[in-house]
Amino acid sequence: MKNKIFYVLILAFLVFISFYYGGVIKKNTLYVNDFVLNNLYNFKDYLSASISKHFDQAEQIEILKKRNRELEENSILLNTFADRINRFLEDKNSTQYFPSLTLTRALSYVGANDYQKVWLDDFKGSSKNRGLIYSGFSAGIAVNKDGRTMALLQGDEKCIFSVYIGKDKYPGIIHGENGKVVVKFIPKASKIKEGDVVFTSGLDNVFFAGVGVGIIESIKEDDMYKNALVKPYVSLNIPSYLYIIEKTY
Repeated sequence: MKNKIFYVLILAFLVFISFYYGGVIKKNTLYVNDFVLNNLYNFKDYLSASISKHFDQAEQIEILKKRNRELEENSILLNTFADRINRFLEDKNSTQYFPSLTLTRALSYVGANDYQKVWLDDFKGSSKNRGLIYSGFSAGIAVNKDGRTMALLQGDEKCIFSVYIGKDKYPGIIHGENGKVVVKFIPKASKIKEGDVVFTSGLDNVFFAGVGVGIIESIKEDDMYKNALVKPYVSLNIPSYLYIIEKTY
């Protein structure tokens, strides 16, 4: 009889404890559960990100290796081609063709609210306007400004150089207009059309010939000439590095 009373008291005590402290125990249990799950998910995300980063880096390395091999092959072929041209020019008693580039870095904008003019870390003080190349395409021109080198990007109104349009090489002059790129003074009789490729002519010694500028977006006819709006291959506010064309021949 005493044992039954003892067991009943223990059971009653446990029921009392469960009702009184059940909420606290449940709350603490959930807190521990959330803490464990949160850290588990954080570790999972970290591990996933680390694995992804590792494989992305490996893939990027392979892409760069392949690209480097392609550039090496192109460099060899271009050097061979240039050598053949130079030998031909020597035979004709002409000047060797040996254009040169200099890598330069953008330092800062020239003025506030003007994203088409950038100071460069080129301090040669050349009086000659020189072409600027970014990622293989035209980006603007480098000019002398108060003894410093200033980049006029293609949207600047004073960025001017000569171009050809399309396979028939219709001539024109690039002008910047309020951040846009326009080809002006295209012959009225030219048969240019939207989608035609615009590239440098090399006739002004600012660029050498064949540097891609962009694609014709729209055409407007004036009384004597045609003008064309160009969608440039590169559209930059302040590029980190550019190439300055030092010599075009």
